[in-house]
Amino acid sequence: MMYQNEERMQIFVLFSIKIAPSFNKIDKNKLKNEMSTIRVFSFIILFCLISTIAFAQTAKITSAKTKHDQKLNWIQFNWIGDSVSGRYFDKLAITIPVTLDKLPHQFNMQLDLGAVTTVIYGNSIQPYLVKYAELKNKIDTTLTFLMQGQKTSMFKSMGLKLGNVSFGNVNMCYFEKFGDSISMDSINSLSVKHIGTIAPDIFQDKLLIIDYSNKRICISDDLPKAYSKAFFMPYKIRNGRIKIPFIIGEKEEDVLFDTGASLFALMTTEKRAMEISGSQISDSLKGSNWGESFWFFGKKTNVKIKFGHKEFKPALVFYDQLNKFDKFYEEESIWGITGNAYFLNNVIIIDYKNKRFGVK
Repeated sequence: MMYQNEERMQIFVLFSIKIAPSFNKIDKNKLKNEMSTIRVFSFIILFCLISTIAFAQTAKITSAKTKHDQKLNWIQFNWIGDSVSGRYFDKLAITIPVTLDKLPHQFNMQLDLGAVTTVIYGNSIQPYLVKYAELKNKIDTTLTFLMQGQKTSMFKSMGLKLGNVSFGNVNMCYFEKFGDSISMDSINSLSVKHIGTIAPDIFQDKLLIIDYSNKRICISDDLPKAYSKAFFMPYKIRNGRIKIPFIIGEKEEDVLFDTGASLFALMTTEKRAMEISGSQISDSLKGSNWGESFWFFGKKTNVKIKFGHKEFKPALVFYDQLNKFDKFYEEESIWGITGNAYFLNNVIIIDYKNKRFGVK
């Protein structure tokens, strides 16, 4: 969950054919003398008109069905696991295979819907900038974005593919001096290199479908028939980040949906966590914020948590020891943050066109 323009918590480190019949002109003098021919020809015209209308209606239905039952081009994702506070978590982050500008190298990026802009890590892309001058030339210093309080340049019109799905040429943030360094000697190896973060900016005006059970995502222009019975609720959106309505206890609250927050079902302020849980701390995890270490504490919820009619199983609500996120919650007007944990047995549909969030 990369909160650009804000303090960023390194959770990932932690834990148409037109048909028209045509007829030849008929000599009117011959028509006057051949009435029977007129009757026959009139019948033919009527038959053709009826057939054309019927065909057009069938074509419309077929076209609509084809659009509705479109074949989905799925993109497989991987879960990244790691140890946090001495425990192994197998679903710490979601990574997607990507191709940049048709470069003959294997890359992946983290799917982080809590971010604002898709980012390429400076340290990780550096050797490729040395090898490919045309890639380096795409860095546009006149295009800037604020990261950690500093202005960063942008890659302009960078070719981007997720799996086999092309997103055309997009602008991406160039986050200098960030990410794991990659040596020149290793760039030609077959290992997959992690080079950045995929944010919701590339999905706007589309539908993003995340099928957790089958570890895959797809992007669609319209709602596929297979998900027509999903339950939808409208959401709020700011800077591309979506806030979905949860019923927490008896009150409706907005929570940020963040695929980068895989460790916690719910995270909020200490005060709000206390209001929906018991007094006993059930779990603790050590995290860090740009080198500063502190703890997250988790307590068992004692109220019902729901999305519409879907009631979630009891889980832990976490808060951080130093209240690092409190300002972010206030600025975003949210109760807290939710992530992948509540939806691991579901398919979710984020309809960026109609501003609604669906669960199936």
